[in-house]
Amino acid sequence: MIVGGTLTMFAGGLVGPIFAPFVRREFTAPVILVGFAVSGYFVVRMLAEFPIGTLSDRIGPRTPLLVGRLFGIVGAIVCYQTGDIWMLIIARAVWGVGDASFFCIGMTYVSSLFPSEKRGRALGLFQAVEMTGSFLGQTAGGFLAGAYGLRSNFLASVIIGVAALAIVLLVKGNDHVGSAGSLRSILPSRVVLKSILGRTILAACLINLVCMAMNSGLMGTLFPLYATEQLGLSLGVYGLLISSSTIGNISGNLIGGIASDRFGRRKVLSAGFVVGVLSLVGLSFTSNWIALLGFMFTNGFFWGIVYGVTPAFIADSASPERRGMAIGTFRTFFDFGGVVGPLVYSGVFSIFGGAFGYQVVFYFGAASLLLNLLLASRLEEKKNLG
Repeated sequence: MIVGGTLTMFAGGLVGPIFAPFVRREFTAPVILVGFAVSGYFVVRMLAEFPIGTLSDRIGPRTPLLVGRLFGIVGAIVCYQTGDIWMLIIARAVWGVGDASFFCIGMTYVSSLFPSEKRGRALGLFQAVEMTGSFLGQTAGGFLAGAYGLRSNFLASVIIGVAALAIVLLVKGNDHVGSAGSLRSILPSRVVLKSILGRTILAACLINLVCMAMNSGLMGTLFPLYATEQLGLSLGVYGLLISSSTIGNISGNLIGGIASDRFGRRKVLSAGFVVGVLSLVGLSFTSNWIALLGFMFTNGFFWGIVYGVTPAFIADSASPERRGMAIGTFRTFFDFGGVVGPLVYSGVFSIFGGAFGYQVVFYFGAASLLLNLLLASRLEEKKNLG
């Protein structure tokens, strides 16, 4: 699963940074279509998470994992070959369903392999290595696109995707007794959601929604503009800042997972929020790129803790037969944060504008993390659910 996840993230990393420029240049698409093509991947992925998690509870993880990797390969092939913008958008959406399958089921499957007292470090290691794959893919993607053109990244993604499929074929996890049922039966209903959304799972889902909204809205959308336009940093220096954040993310996943097993998940998660608040305040104060490197590392470290520890909370709190459904719900909130974050933070910035607007969004993000400290107090640690 670690090798398969690393290859999947590597394939995605090859394409993610160049996708918007690819749509703009190759299809001469207006900005609205570029945005539609980029966001369509996340919207479809968000809608697919819960049904896929529920399906894995019904028929086991192996078949959805394999079908998901096939979807990713098909999506990459169509993106590489097509000259039609609408086919590209559809292909990217299919790719999103494939990635939803791996990320949702991957978390569920790995969490099921370990007891609660080892689950945090297992998920932390799994996701840290995945993030390393994404980091390497993003780095290689720039060189590949520069040397062979933007379309070559999709072809390389197909090749890596086939390798990931071959690795996933080795995953042991027999499909168990039960049927997938109708499509309607694997979509969320009020009764089903109520059965899994207890206080802890709901609080963990809301925490991830708020953190992902901040990460995508502030750090993913506004911070690039702040760094390059407001602070006047070069693209090379900005790239170093992103690399520092990614290294922090990897470290946070590893250290946070291990520490949560030893000292308790709630304590580690709360400490992560404190680190996040201090990081955002620090980023708002300094223009020195060396200081920014440090604060970007700690901001990534905070995000790694959140991304590594909250799935362990979810897995601890859900019964084994509902774990896929719970992880699917968690992933849906996560993706929804990625969709609404840019809208919320851009809206807050537009109210004030200019240098003051950037200061406001940093403090708005810090306030959202303080809110998460209150939500963390609602988390109840549970052990030995299997």
